[in-house]
Amino acid sequence: MRVPHRVSAVFALGIAFLMSSVCTHANESESVPAQHSDADKPHAVIVLGTLHYSPELTMPLFAKELERFGFRVTIVQGSGDPEKKTENVLPGIESLADADLAIFFMRFLKLPDDEWQPIEDYFRSGKPVIGLRTANHSFKYPKGHPRFAWNDDFGRRVFGTPYIVHQSGTTDVSVIEGAETHPIMTNVTQSKWVSPGTLYLTRLEDGCIPLVRGRGQGRARVLKKAFGTIEVKKDETDIVAWAWENEWDGKSFYTSFGHPGDFAEESVVRMLLNACCWSTDQPLPAADASISTWQVKRVDK
Repeated sequence: MRVPHRVSAVFALGIAFLMSSVCTHANESESVPAQHSDADKPHAVIVLGTLHYSPELTMPLFAKELERFGFRVTIVQGSGDPEKKTENVLPGIESLADADLAIFFMRFLKLPDDEWQPIEDYFRSGKPVIGLRTANHSFKYPKGHPRFAWNDDFGRRVFGTPYIVHQSGTTDVSVIEGAETHPIMTNVTQSKWVSPGTLYLTRLEDGCIPLVRGRGQGRARVLKKAFGTIEVKKDETDIVAWAWENEWDGKSFYTSFGHPGDFAEESVVRMLLNACCWSTDQPLPAADASISTWQVKRVDK
């Protein structure tokens, strides 16, 4: 499969990693969407703005899976640690102007004006958005900055929750009864599994459709947030994946999955593929379609 001409250099590194990773791939004879010209394929732009949870290793692999299911893909990522930069953080972010779908995996960024504006223009356009793991705390502007409110509002207004806090250890995952009928859960046959990632707590906006819940343990404490006081119990259960229509009428899917170990679970990868197809009105992967999984070791600390 040809690599899209817009894919950044880091994508090439990801492809090299793909060749050395332990993967499960579909055979050519198995059910995949019919091939179309690049002009007919929906354009997914994956924006990587953190090294936390090693998305520079996992998301190029997922991008290849998206290509296999009929998307063309651009990955936007700069060099170095984006959380420590304030200039040239996301070179190529202007690719969002041509996107049919934006997938965000970012954390605690302080973007300059010219790199922020394509993101704001995109989500205000009402086009679909997908957020993974740390995307609901993508920004960390200082108090007094004109975009300080977006530290919480990007998560709340674009995806359906601001960042609250996370627990410790693994998360026991279960599909919510009745959620199987949502397109994102189509052919997700596993109803329970364990995610190696910690449970993220939420404060969901009205209209969010819960799909998957998780249970995790952590330290009991009281948090004082800009939007209120939160009491965190030692044992918490919360929603870890949901669908929504945000205030700009854009289809939105958010999940706190995104730990590298999540990509070893077929149900997670199929859910992400389904979300991409659902949000862009593309055919969902067939029940007999082989879904790739990967054993990827987290490298960030």
